[in-house]
Amino acid sequence: MSPWFLSWIGVTAGVFFSVDLNNRIYPTPSKRFLAHMLWMVALLMCYWAFCSAARNLVRGEDLSNYWSIFTRVLSTSSQLDVLIYLGVLAAIFSLRFYHKSVQEGIELKRVQHELTQEQLKNLRSQLNPHFLFNVLNTIASLVRLKREKDAVYALSELSMMLRKILETNNESSVKIKDEVAFINSYLAIQKIRFLDKLNTSISVNTDCLELQIPNMILHPLVENAVQHGSQLESNQNPVDLKISRDKDQLKLVMTNKVAKDDTHKGFGIGLTNTRERLSKIYSHFVLELYPLENGIFETRLAIPIEEQDA
Repeated sequence: MSPWFLSWIGVTAGVFFSVDLNNRIYPTPSKRFLAHMLWMVALLMCYWAFCSAARNLVRGEDLSNYWSIFTRVLSTSSQLDVLIYLGVLAAIFSLRFYHKSVQEGIELKRVQHELTQEQLKNLRSQLNPHFLFNVLNTIASLVRLKREKDAVYALSELSMMLRKILETNNESSVKIKDEVAFINSYLAIQKIRFLDKLNTSISVNTDCLELQIPNMILHPLVENAVQHGSQLESNQNPVDLKISRDKDQLKLVMTNKVAKDDTHKGFGIGLTNTRERLSKIYSHFVLELYPLENGIFETRLAIPIEEQDA
C-alpha cells in the first residue's frame, strides 16, 4: 500500500503549485474554480496511473494486467481519492488565508506604528516653538528692564539648549540625566528673570539617571510650574522636583505654588501635548495635578520603565 500513501506527498506538492499558479493567472473566482477542477482531474489521473504501475512493480508482477488494475481503481477508490484531494485543497486554502491574515496584521501594525511615530514627531515639534516662545519672551523682558548682561547670558544658555534639541531631534528617547540637564539650563534662564521669586530643587535617584524616557517629556511639566509661579506678586515660587523608581515604574513628583488669580489653570498646550504623547506611547500612565494647602499644587507622573516602544 506504500505507493498509494507515499504518492500523496507529490500530489500535495502539485496542489500547492496549482493554487499558486491559478491565483497568478486567473483573476476571477469562476475561472480559478474551473482551473482547480481541471488540475484535480489531471493530478489524480497521474496519481492513479503511477500508483497502479508502482503496485505491480512492488509485487513483482508484470504489466499485463495494468489496465484492469487501473480501471478497478477508477471504479472503487477514486471517490475516496477525490475527497482526500478536496480535503488537501481546503487545507491549503486555509493555510493561505491564515498566512495572508497574519501578513496583513503585521503590515497593519507596521503602518499604525509609523503613523504613531509621525504623530509623536508632530506633537514634539509643537513643543519646541512653544518652549522657544516662552524663553524669547523671558529674554525680551530682560531687555526691556535694561538688564543687558542677563539677556546676553540668557541668549548663551538658549543657544546651548537649542544645540541639545538639534542633537536629539531624531531621538525618540533620551536619558533622564540629559533631560534634567536640559531642564537645569531652562531654569537658569528663568531664575535670571524672576530672581528671588523662583526657588528650585531637583532630586534624582542615582538608579534613574541612565533610564530612557521620551524626549522632552519632563520639560513641559517644569515649564508649566514656572508659568504658574510667574503670576505670584511677592512670595517665592518653590519648584521642587523629585524623580525616583518604584520597581518597574518611574515616578515624578513636583510641587509648585500657584497664585489665587492664576490664569494658567489646568493643562496648557505643553501639558496637553505631553498627555497626548504619553497616551500614544504607554498603555497605562498617570499624569495628574492635585491642589494641596496654601496654594501649593502637586504634579504626579508615573510611567512604565520597560513598556515604551515608540
